[in-house]
Amino acid sequence: MSSIHPTAIVDSAAQIAADVTIGPYTIVESGVRIGEGCRIGAHVTLAEGLRLGRRVRVYNYACLGTASQDLKHRGEPSGAEIGDNAIVREFVTVNRGTRAEGITRVGPRVVLMSYCHVAHECVVEPDAILVNNATLGGEVTVGRGAMIGGLVGVHQFCRIGAYAIVGACSKVTLDVAPFLVADGHPARPYRPNVVGLRRHAFSDAQIRRIHRIYRELFDVNRSFDLNLAIIERMAEGCDLAADVLDFCRASRRGLARPRPRGLRDAALAVDYDVDAPQFHLL
Repeated sequence: MSSIHPTAIVDSAAQIAADVTIGPYTIVESGVRIGEGCRIGAHVTLAEGLRLGRRVRVYNYACLGTASQDLKHRGEPSGAEIGDNAIVREFVTVNRGTRAEGITRVGPRVVLMSYCHVAHECVVEPDAILVNNATLGGEVTVGRGAMIGGLVGVHQFCRIGAYAIVGACSKVTLDVAPFLVADGHPARPYRPNVVGLRRHAFSDAQIRRIHRIYRELFDVNRSFDLNLAIIERMAEGCDLAADVLDFCRASRRGLARPRPRGLRDAALAVDYDVDAPQFHLL
């Protein structure tokens, strides 16, 4: 049986599973659907059209599924979804879509730490983590297992690739490719995300392969089109290269690249040391 605090305001048209807990002074609007095992804290707002999966934990003062802040929004019916086993910490805001039937999607097992903002039509894929105060502009995509550091701002329409990490306080204005660490103003990649890849069970051989892929992709002695052609040949027998190639081809804003440092370093000719502190391309 659900445990709903007597001070909570729950619309009769909300759909709430039998074992949900809702804390004091929380507001649940019409059309909200809350899956089994969810725990909702105090002073939370769950706005019209929000859908929570199973076992979602929402902490105090979060504000989820509220109207898009896009000035083009004119009240069109839209929604927001948060997947199973997600964690939403204090003061997080997630807006619903701008377009009619537009959906903002936060995937299973995502962690949104305190004060994060997920804007309209964003897609945050499973197992991603947004650290405190990370802010996503509209229609941003964050790939599976990626991490966005604290106080990072991500420009509208940018994509963060799977298992990439963006360092704290960075400004993201271009797409950050999969598997890399990026940092700065604007954020640029500088090495593979070795720690994150190992945590997600990538082998050292796979990490070395990722380094070779990006060594070719970011070679400053060739045109970028030629580099892509080389990655295309590598992709014929390598799923990792295929993932990188697909990501690059789908880019609308352009790809963030390492800061140029003159001609190619001779160190790039040797095998990548997975314990090395930095990516040689900087």
